[in-house]
Order: sequence, then C-alpha cells, then structure tokens
Amino acid sequence: MTRQEREVLRDTRSSSEDRGGERQERRVSSGVEGLDTLLHGGFLPGRNILVSGPCGSGKTTLATQFLWKGVEEGETCLYVSLEESKKKLYEDMARLGFDFAKMEASGRFRFIGGPLAKVTHYMSKVNAKPHHLISEIEEVIRELGVTRVVIDSLTLFSMVLTSNEERRLALAALGNMLSARRVTSLLLAETKEGSFEVSTYGIEEFIADGVVALYNIRRGATFVPGIVVRKLRGSDHDREIRLVKVTEKGVVVFPEETLFTDV
Repeated sequence: MTRQEREVLRDTRSSSEDRGGERQERRVSSGVEGLDTLLHGGFLPGRNILVSGPCGSGKTTLATQFLWKGVEEGETCLYVSLEESKKKLYEDMARLGFDFAKMEASGRFRFIGGPLAKVTHYMSKVNAKPHHLISEIEEVIRELGVTRVVIDSLTLFSMVLTSNEERRLALAALGNMLSARRVTSLLLAETKEGSFEVSTYGIEEFIADGVVALYNIRRGATFVPGIVVRKLRGSDHDREIRLVKVTEKGVVVFPEETLFTDV
C-alpha cells in the first residue's frame, strides 16, 4: 500500500457514514478481547487515549495488542519507548505470538526510543529538548503513514522535565501533534499501587480524549486485576470496574464480571 493510499484510507476511516438514515461512526478496535465491549465498539479514530496503571498491570501488553490489531488490518503502527529496548520488547511479545520483527521488516511497524537512561544520555549529549523527540515522532508518522501510535510512557517523558509548567507545555505539544496527524494513540502512564489516580503528575490526563485505567484491587490476601473506562470523549462507554486477566495470549477483559470496591 502506497503512502497516498494510506492517507486516503485514513481519511475514509476518520469520517462518519450515513447508512439507512442512521449515522454510524467507524471505531478503531483495541485488539483486546472484551475491551471493545466496554468502549461500545472501540476507540474513536484520531483520539489520544491515556492507559494508566501500576507496574505489572498489563499496560504494555494491552498496548502491543492494540498495535498488532492495526498491523493485522493493514495499518502502519509506531511504538515509542522510553522504558524497554527493542530487543526485550520483541522477545516478550514473541511469547504472545506477535512477531514485530517480521512486521518491522515488512515496513508496517516501527520502533523508536529505548531505555530512559539511553535516551536521556543522548538528549543531554546533543542538547536535545522534548520537542526534538516530538518532531522525530511526527516525521516517522508522516513518512510511513502511521495510523496507530503507542507512547511508553508519558510518566518517563515527563520525568526528564524539571517543572510542571514544562511538563504541561511539552505534553500539550505532544497531544496537539498526535491530534493534528489524526493518529489513534495510546499514551501509557504509571500510577502507584493501590491508588485510584490515573497519572503521576496530575497533568497527563488533560491531553487525553479518553482514559482507560488498570488496577490491582486488594481482596483479602490477594489482588484482583481490574479495568475501567474512566473517560471517552464523544462516546458513551461502560463505567463499571471489570475483571481483567493477563494470560499467555495477552490481556483479556471480562465485560460481564464487575469488581465491587469500597473506594
């Protein structure tokens, strides 16, 4: 598929269609079993979605399932990492049956970034600023005709900045760029174990059109993983905390299983 064809496809998918007098808007599948039910069909195209949760809650796995679904549907996808090396991510995802190395070779997938220490060392060495990284991301999106993006993570992106004002401006610039390019993006954010907050700095959620939160909810001597759609601008959605499991095949959501909590 040529870049022009991908642009036409993206424009078509971003529009609403009238069928039989009923307005039907295309949705972007999350690629996660059960999650599209909570989203009432999937994400709206071209939106920025914050995916938050504590360490080990399944954020990265959920995000890679989202990208893999795009690759399966013929889209071109981008993973921006400030946490993991490409080698480790590819090895972990291969265990779930996702051969991203093969997809990268085919031109339908691109990985940029690496561990935070490596990225910050590079940025300090060349006197780079956050907008340089944003420009690099935008260039890849434009060059490849990317339609799905994952940023892993906004928390680490914010950590390299020294004030909330800098964080606010940089995150706004990132969100505006992604919206202008009309890509559907998942923006990952770390939260503290046991917290029902959706971000570290209390800023990240304001650049997002939607928020999907993952939790580990204590039940006696065990923790039960849960998921809830906290926000989905422009669309109705499920509002209950539902059971979620991270299996050998990836994240699975159980839309009929409600987790009751006193919080």
